Amino acid sequence: MKALTRTTCPPAFGQAAATEIAKAITHYGGPKKTEAFKFSAYGHRDAKLALSAMTHGNCAYCEAIYDVTQPVDVEHFRPKAGYETDTGLHTPGYWWLAASWENLLPSCIRCNREENLRLFDGSEVLSGKGNRFPLDDEGTRAKGAGEEINEQPLLLDPSVDDPEDYIRFVDFDGHCIVVPVETDPASLGARRARASIDIYGLNRADLVLQRSRYMNRAQRTLTAIVEAAHDLQDLHANQNVERERIERLLIREFTALSEFTDGQDSHPGMLASIIRPVLNTLMIG
Repeated sequence: MKALTRTTCPPAFGQAAATEIAKAITHYGGPKKTEAFKFSAYGHRDAKLALSAMTHGNCAYCEAIYDVTQPVDVEHFRPKAGYETDTGLHTPGYWWLAASWENLLPSCIRCNREENLRLFDGSEVLSGKGNRFPLDDEGTRAKGAGEEINEQPLLLDPSVDDPEDYIRFVDFDGHCIVVPVETDPASLGARRARASIDIYGLNRADLVLQRSRYMNRAQRTLTAIVEAAHDLQDLHANQNVERERIERLLIREFTALSEFTDGQDSHPGMLASIIRPVLNTLMIG
């Protein structure tokens, strides 16, 4: 997961959203209905295209590319239909945000839909966001428009929060796994990290396998750069041919690194987090 810069709301979607929310206000403002309002504006083609462009086709939560095998799930950070607590499903949900551009994120099916999934360590957990939206204090739960400002979500929103403040990627016996930054499990930061890791399924087995492949590729490239940089420092001033060879090698390897983190491939946030410290050590960029 990496920090996202939210783009401007597409005009055509904005118009469709305004029309729909006006109807929803009428629906929920009148006599209590037995049927939920049927929202559809969030599936607007322009909304899907803009969300996908915002993440280069990567899931906003796990950073895997979804476009190759599945359509985007337009995910409501605050769930529109209802929200789950320890006492069950409560309806309606954050219906006033169902067509809000700031509440929408592009997600893969695995991060968005609840199912039991195997983790990298062989255990199994209920993964996928679904209608889960835990708060630090359930007593602050919004019941109407504007009240959500009083909430402290336990889930991370990468378009609002900087995930690097809460989670980090570590090499655990060759597995690239996600752990909280804060070590005190009772701290708010650690609890937000843990809720996000578990609910989004950031350590599910198949995801860890894919992420580890990228990590290992990046580590090999970093090793080549570090070795070449040291070789370059050890050269004598008159060894120009060897210097040119090493410099060409460094250019190739730095090009490979830039491709890891330019957002066009999977897991750019994870890759940046392991590449940046090494380059800082070399005092390069």
